[in-house]
Amino acid sequence: MKSIISKRRRALCFAGVATGSLLLTPNVFAACSYQVSNNWDAGFTAAIRITNDTSSTINGWQVNWSYQTNAVTNAWNAQLSGNYSASNVGWNRSIAPGQSVEFGIQGVTNGGPVETPQVTGALCGTSNTSSSVSSSSSSLAPSSSSSSLAASSDSSVAPTATNIALAAVATTSYVSPWETLSAVNDNSNPSNSNDKSSGAYGNWNNPNSIQWVQYEWPQQQRLERAQIYWFDDNGGVLVPTTAYVEYWDGSSWIYAGEVPLTENAFNDLEFDEIETNRLRVSMLNTQQSTGILEWRVYGVATGNSSSSSSSSSSGNTGGPVPYRAVTTEFTRFDVNTSNALYMDTDRFRAYYGGNGLNGGQGNLANVSSSQIAFGLSHLEAAYECFVNEWGFRSTSLSANSDSGPYYKMNLYSTTTLNAGGAMGADAQYRLSFIEFRDNAINRPETAVHEFGHSLTYTDYTWVDQGRTGAWWETVANWVADTYNTDALCEDVRVRNGLQRDRDTIIDLEANIALSHLQIVSTRNYYQAWPFLTYLTKNPDQYPGLGRMAVPDLMSNHLRNNETPLHVLARLTAPVSAQRVLGRYWARMAYLDINHPKAQARYLSTRNNAGFRTRAYANLTALGSGRYRVKADRAPLYGGANITPLSVSSGTVNARVINLGNGLSDSNFTATLSIRNTQSGSVRYVDLVNGAANTAVANNEEVSLVVANTPNNLYLYNAFESTTSSPDAIGLQYEVELTGAAPMHL
Repeated sequence: MKSIISKRRRALCFAGVATGSLLLTPNVFAACSYQVSNNWDAGFTAAIRITNDTSSTINGWQVNWSYQTNAVTNAWNAQLSGNYSASNVGWNRSIAPGQSVEFGIQGVTNGGPVETPQVTGALCGTSNTSSSVSSSSSSLAPSSSSSSLAASSDSSVAPTATNIALAAVATTSYVSPWETLSAVNDNSNPSNSNDKSSGAYGNWNNPNSIQWVQYEWPQQQRLERAQIYWFDDNGGVLVPTTAYVEYWDGSSWIYAGEVPLTENAFNDLEFDEIETNRLRVSMLNTQQSTGILEWRVYGVATGNSSSSSSSSSSGNTGGPVPYRAVTTEFTRFDVNTSNALYMDTDRFRAYYGGNGLNGGQGNLANVSSSQIAFGLSHLEAAYECFVNEWGFRSTSLSANSDSGPYYKMNLYSTTTLNAGGAMGADAQYRLSFIEFRDNAINRPETAVHEFGHSLTYTDYTWVDQGRTGAWWETVANWVADTYNTDALCEDVRVRNGLQRDRDTIIDLEANIALSHLQIVSTRNYYQAWPFLTYLTKNPDQYPGLGRMAVPDLMSNHLRNNETPLHVLARLTAPVSAQRVLGRYWARMAYLDINHPKAQARYLSTRNNAGFRTRAYANLTALGSGRYRVKADRAPLYGGANITPLSVSSGTVNARVINLGNGLSDSNFTATLSIRNTQSGSVRYVDLVNGAANTAVANNEEVSLVVANTPNNLYLYNAFESTTSSPDAIGLQYEVELTGAAPMHL
């Protein structure tokens, strides 16, 4: 299958303009709905859902709606045009039978009421618009001269350029342990999609999730086309239902076109004037996992060198301002540098040796050079990931200056530290250092956790701000888990010859069983980091969030002793911080925060009887379908109850009643989180004004989530909170249910 994409077509796609007519299968309709999810004085947010009620896969969709006075100012997960039309983006164009896609909009009322318009379109059965439905796995293409589709099983046609995939370094989001990533660029010629004679790349068991494979070259390449032969074993690995290619432009990934989905053949995608050193194919099958037998890329080297890292304004990779060890300018302890053992890397100096020299709270520890080297290699990789790639402020910079000089960070392995590691800083030079107990530097989670503290310190806005105090540990553990699990840091580890696959550090007891505590408290502040992952992954596409959410929470602090939630409220305006908190907890019902390893851990743990009792026994039965929250489970400020329901009919009606807690601004956010047990997809139904009803299919499970989100954000310090502090007063509420009941009482 062959697909050609030109610059003109790409531009039109991004503008949401159709380049040709699309066919519509007659009498095949979807359910299209519009629901207001939040509103305030002059604005609103809403969600439009398209549910495929047919037996055929929808490949490409477009819907329309209009207002009397309201207007849309922003949209996410869709391409918006006109007043108003929305169409799919690359990754959500396919809707399998029984599945749904949802996109969000934000708007203003223009002085009128918040409207709930009818959603129309050919798929909705109300008007003929440019949408397509197909029962096959390959999509229909616009019949314009700028693109064409053709199947080809003959891979012997002479390319106009060489297969540069043979010289590329391949990386991936995940590969099954029994498969091999190197198979994708070994120049094999498969006879069919289940021909594993030369090996195969597969990502089982990751159904209904976007996985990717990436090529990287040491210099820029001018690309002409790509060929992909999909792996399909007729079992757990199938040809994707959606696949697309992106290229790196030096700062972000740019959409380059969709890959055809033909089985037992090479699928061609042709490019027009793309020059890059990184190319990525992302793939998803809504029912199973995906794989590749062979991926060829034809192009020519341009001769321009290209760095695999994009330097931030505050980073330095050994350029005109050299890194140097902090000795004369700043030595945290009275270390005799002429006799102490130390090891240098580009950005760190580690003192060790057990030679009786003072190294902090005790003598320098007798640690082997191999252990020091191992810890330093992970710290260098963490620096490259978070500073050079991510964009955090450099830990080699003093907080006194943005222009340098850049210093190596001092590290000390000592004998009597009361913890595995501790970050400290010099108040005059405003440079951080790290102490490790004995050989704790050899544990990457500990080393990178402390490095996370240094990232917070070098930004400096949270320093001496009491109400951010507990959040320092939250950020540090987010850095440690992100280093282990995020694809960006994984790429860096691979480039540095370190272990590719590392596990999550999520603590489900703290995150789920203690979900009723404050969003960050003295009982969960180390483990509350999934909230930061949610802000970073931003699955709900709220404004102001995304990859830079954590550094933005720090750099936008006003140094007026406000809490990070107050910063969050400014970042996401006009969407409230309360709305963000409520949806975070709704997603935590099934760990649906775009963290596959954390979700897998949750799904394997939740059936433990003891865990379920500790986590979900939130309510007491009052009779006649009425329930009241238990006193010791009443959610505190920013916390929530997650209550799985046993569904007894096809429709669930839920109502939550706020009983008050003595605070005038007491309020809550309630959601029904509904998970498809076959596909793993989750949908969310807001309890507007505390009430909602929804149909529930036989293959869906439901949880009621109630979060304590008062009308006003509290200025609270987790370390100073008392039982009478507003943040520590639980939300009292009752629940009325029909068609369902709590599983655990």
